Amino acid sequence: MTVPGSQRLHRELAALLQETDPHRWLDSLETVVVRTHLNQYGLAADPSTANRPTTIEGWVTWVAEHSPAS
Repeated sequence: MTVPGSQRLHRELAALLQETDPHRWLDSLETVVVRTHLNQYGLAADPSTANRPTTIEGWVTWVAEHSPAS
C-alpha cells in the first residue's frame, strides 16, 4: 500500500484520534492507534521511545522522513 501524502495522513490521523490540534501531545493509547494505522501502510512505526513523535504533526514529519518514497 502506498504511503499517503502529508496532508492526507494529517487528515487521517486527526480523524482517527478525533483531534483538531496537531500539536497536542498524544497519550500512550493514541500513540498505539497511530502506530497501528501506519503499519497498514507498511511502515514499522516503532521508533525508540527517545525518538518517538509525541504529536500528530510529529508523526506526519516522521513518516515523511521514513517512508520508502523519502
